[in-house]
Amino acid sequence: MNPAFYNESNTNDPNGKFSEIVYTLSILQKYILREWFWASMAVSIVLVVVLLGAYMGDLLGDIADGSMPAGLMSMLTLLHLPDTLGNILPLAGFVAVMWGLGRLYQDQEMAVMRSSGFGWKQLIRPLLSLTLPLAALLLLLGWFIAPTAARIAEQQMEQAFRSAVLWGLQPGKFHLLKQGELVIYTEAIEDDGITLRNIFIKQRQQQREQVWVAKKGRYWVDINTGERFLILENGRVTGVAPGQLDLRVLNFTRNDLRLPEPEFLKRKNRADSRTSADLIEDGSDESVAELQWRVSPALTAIVLGLLAIPLAHSAPREGRGGRVVLGIMVYVLYGNALYLCQSWVADGVLPASIGLWWVHIVFLLISFVWIRQQGRFSTRAPS
Repeated sequence: MNPAFYNESNTNDPNGKFSEIVYTLSILQKYILREWFWASMAVSIVLVVVLLGAYMGDLLGDIADGSMPAGLMSMLTLLHLPDTLGNILPLAGFVAVMWGLGRLYQDQEMAVMRSSGFGWKQLIRPLLSLTLPLAALLLLLGWFIAPTAARIAEQQMEQAFRSAVLWGLQPGKFHLLKQGELVIYTEAIEDDGITLRNIFIKQRQQQREQVWVAKKGRYWVDINTGERFLILENGRVTGVAPGQLDLRVLNFTRNDLRLPEPEFLKRKNRADSRTSADLIEDGSDESVAELQWRVSPALTAIVLGLLAIPLAHSAPREGRGGRVVLGIMVYVLYGNALYLCQSWVADGVLPASIGLWWVHIVFLLISFVWIRQQGRFSTRAPS
């Protein structure tokens, strides 16, 4: 019996055909699958760390501007993880297959496998064993988990902005907002998290600076608009133009100071936080574009896996660097085409029936043609 098709579960099969009937993997196929699996895990961990680090950097900028509550940074990062996984897992699988096959070519292991009867068709089964579960996970993330996480993040931010404490305003500390244009200090915050005592505020507007001082204030959020205000009572505002002898002092009984726009208002009711059932019921162009976008990572993982087979092929003395660069270019072209088509469908420029599907079909056909040209689907493996 040909060693390339040997399977641990078919030792009692005298004809050696059992492995062609049931969905089991030969020893070499399991070896290749392990190489791809651990490579994809390593790439995924690196990409998750990089993308979450970039996301946390954006959060820190929003916190500094006062448009994001500081106390929710850890929770928002965790809730952003499903969306991050949906973006990086197709790329991780693509890189894993390319890198794994490239190593087999470089170490001449692929040549040994072929000489032992391992045909190119035998790569499809371990590839599907990797990409099909990955596609199922991506479909679960995009269809259910990521929208739920985005919706919870909106709710948590909305709740946090209704309390000065949760928003991040702490007694006895200066808070710089809007890149230093707004400075807030309060001596004490009552237990209700809304009432403030002995408030100092410095605000820069155009060519003038204003200093607000009040004995008491309240943190208030407009339920209808979501805008935030500090309601100052029994205080004084001093306005001055730097470099000019222009000083204005005004005493007031009550004055409302508008705070920077909360970040959740920018994200509220976006399509990516709505449930898939709501999008299907809505049926608008934007909803259809979002639904197709949620399915795309699962299809992309399968198509990129097939594309990785011809992309990984290299001559005995050829390095893997050039192939990796070519693979990145293919991935960028694929992703940009999907993103562009999503915008066209949402704007009604591209019919929903064509939508993002044509991009997947084109790249799938390219992968099959490319594999066929390289002789990957030969009907008989060399013996």
